[in-house]
Amino acid sequence: MNSLEISLCETPAQRRRFERVAETLHRGHPSFVPPFPGSIAKILAPESVFNRRHGKIRAFLATRGGRAVGRIAAIVNTSHNAHHQDRAGFFGFFECENDPATAKRLFDHAAEELRKEGLESMRGPYSPSINDECGLLVEGFDRRTTISLTWNPPYYERLVFGHGFQERVLNHAFLLPLSRLEPPPRLKPLAERFAKRSRVRLRPIDFSRMDRDLDMIREVYNATLKRNWGFVPLAMEDLNAAAGEMRAIAYPELIMIAEKDGENAGVALSLPDINIHLAAVRKTPWILRPLHFLFLLKTRRLRRIRQIVYGVAPRFQNTGLHPWLTYEHFVEAQRWADEATLGWIESTNEEVIRLSQLIGGEPSHLWKIYELPLAPVAPSAS
Repeated sequence: MNSLEISLCETPAQRRRFERVAETLHRGHPSFVPPFPGSIAKILAPESVFNRRHGKIRAFLATRGGRAVGRIAAIVNTSHNAHHQDRAGFFGFFECENDPATAKRLFDHAAEELRKEGLESMRGPYSPSINDECGLLVEGFDRRTTISLTWNPPYYERLVFGHGFQERVLNHAFLLPLSRLEPPPRLKPLAERFAKRSRVRLRPIDFSRMDRDLDMIREVYNATLKRNWGFVPLAMEDLNAAAGEMRAIAYPELIMIAEKDGENAGVALSLPDINIHLAAVRKTPWILRPLHFLFLLKTRRLRRIRQIVYGVAPRFQNTGLHPWLTYEHFVEAQRWADEATLGWIESTNEEVIRLSQLIGGEPSHLWKIYELPLAPVAPSAS
């Protein structure tokens, strides 16, 4: 039997092979969605925003007899550790065949890399940070996840627990069946009263003044999510790196900015679920997928969305803006989509979970974040 080999991915070709491991393992599962070609390899590249600004990623590929059977990245996030005064390391981009021995080799490899950096724990999965795709799916395997939400087969949790990881955080997503719902009746009178007495106006994002509006989105994102475990403020450079992709796929009417006298008051941002098109191109040859995807993007309206950012600037909280923004965004979303995904939402955020249920959200997926203590590197013999 061929032995397992673990190798570092350093060249563009190796990073592209790393990217395709998930498809090698899971292409037959109806819920699997391949990434946009080149998107993961771009994150791993030395010139990526993460590697330039936040830390470093070392990606490892597991092969047996020349066939890829797993992958993992050991991630040093200096921005996280500086913000939290922490010495945590991270793992991400984890994929593995259904074999505990293979998983052990991958986790051990990542742990050893992080120990060398003097880090004291390994958390994940983060791919590569909390502001990107993160979490291990533990419920909802038979439903495709939406844009930037991870999917993995059920046996992954057994591989993670079998290595000694402990659960740290539980995150929820809710499905909002827009085509079957009426606007929330309990929010309507609140929204109407607020609209009459306030000077707040609601407008779509202005792509001609992208920098200003992105800064508004960043402010609300950071203010809203700072209570989450492991939160790291989103930098403008991170948002600018995603702006081109967002502009290519967004429906401007679903990126709603609330302003009062020109001052940022709140943001509700939803993006169309491009996973629908990515799933549709699975049988297209890899090199032709970008063209096929772009053709679908231009010719077929996406009727499913994901709410990415929703919140009110701190100085406008407890003013009535929250229910008004929720109501107006719900009404607008019904014009564009048949269903929406709300989340992910941390389990401790009871207010947002209640609001999701109030407007008709149905539980759809759960993800977990795990952590493993790391023993220090033993001193070498003199």
